Amino acid sequence: MKSIKAIIGTFILASMTAAGAWGQTTTETIKIDPSKPDQIKPIEKTIYKQPQAATEIPLGDGRIAFEETTFDFGSIAKGSKVTHNFWFENKGTDTLIVTKITPTCGCTSTRKGIITVAPQERTSIDAIFDSGKFNGKVTKSIKVECNDAVNPYLDLRFKATINNPLQTIEYSPLMADFQNVPPGKKSTIKITLTNIDKTETKIKIVEKPAAEFIKTTLKSESLAPGATTQIELTLLSNLEPGTFLSSITLEAEGKPDSRITIPISGTIGNGSAEFGDQSNK
Repeated sequence: MKSIKAIIGTFILASMTAAGAWGQTTTETIKIDPSKPDQIKPIEKTIYKQPQAATEIPLGDGRIAFEETTFDFGSIAKGSKVTHNFWFENKGTDTLIVTKITPTCGCTSTRKGIITVAPQERTSIDAIFDSGKFNGKVTKSIKVECNDAVNPYLDLRFKATINNPLQTIEYSPLMADFQNVPPGKKSTIKITLTNIDKTETKIKIVEKPAAEFIKTTLKSESLAPGATTQIELTLLSNLEPGTFLSSITLEAEGKPDSRITIPISGTIGNGSAEFGDQSNK
């Protein structure tokens, strides 16, 4: 059985902690398969209960370069949890060390601990947003500190609209819940998409789970007004037991307010380990 930690994909591993505990801190150097530049790697995630203590590390010649520092989830259903990974590369000549990652809201969780990245290597910081208590438009941020002497402090921002009334794509069900899947078994969920706009729509997948974890199939890209299509999400059979969280983001090309993000979740086996995902572009 393939280990989830070996997958260069989109799912976010979470440290198992005792009740009220902090979780484990990790240090890692990430090597990304250059043939799959758009995939999101598995990384550890811990829900923050208080700010991290600053780590005293001298500034150096590592250079942090994010592919993006903002992300739009579009419309999401109230109460859903959605995920996104902010990718960055060390473009400097020395080891880049991310010393502190701090969500600015209890609704947001992310990875914890020091991250080390060698020159020209690439990794990501995950954002997991719980929309439970919000309505309308929401913008949140994550503060990042590192040993880049040129750019030691950064903000990552994401936004979402809870139940956007202007969205042009309806979907059902509102989340892909695999529930409990026996280890070694495949499972498929079909999501129906409906074009509720008055003009033809071409659906674009913005982010999706890694192919090593979930196979994503969009039956038709072009939809006439009122027409429907389906997205099939097939959970593959080569994963270890655990609880997972992911999402898929779609939009209609050229149509503002059409973006939607659909949460994906479930449990493989007895759920004795927890992992999650944010999608690949």
